[in-house]
Amino acid sequence: MQLITIHEAADVSGKSIQTIRRMIKQKKISVKRQKTPQGFNYLIIKESLLGFMDQATHPIHQAEATIQETSREHRPLDAHFQEVFKAELERFGMTMQQLIEQNQRDKENFFQLIKTFQDRIFSLESHIKMIEAPKKKWWKPW
Repeated sequence: MQLITIHEAADVSGKSIQTIRRMIKQKKISVKRQKTPQGFNYLIIKESLLGFMDQATHPIHQAEATIQETSREHRPLDAHFQEVFKAELERFGMTMQQLIEQNQRDKENFFQLIKTFQDRIFSLESHIKMIEAPKKKWWKPW
């Protein structure tokens, strides 16, 4: 069992140091931890790194990578979805505008209704006061 450092593993695999660290974190490769005063150093088992690299270069994995790259390159559906989304967004905007206008009309109608009720209440109050007022004759004060 041969142990190599992260830097050596990056050189052997042709990957970046951060990629090697992600592979360690995801447990794609086997490591041994070496305790240091600052924490741990990871020593990678070279066979597990080579095994992972062989697995990654397997034809099935290559085909999956090719499919992913092709799907990134050709995105005719994305344009279609963007158009559909844009149309839906415009329709939503129109619906919201209609709702705002309807709310404004309803508010105006509500205030008109309140004013009508106020006018009727004032009218009824004045009629009640006239009925309750004592009947005075104009000549009584003399």
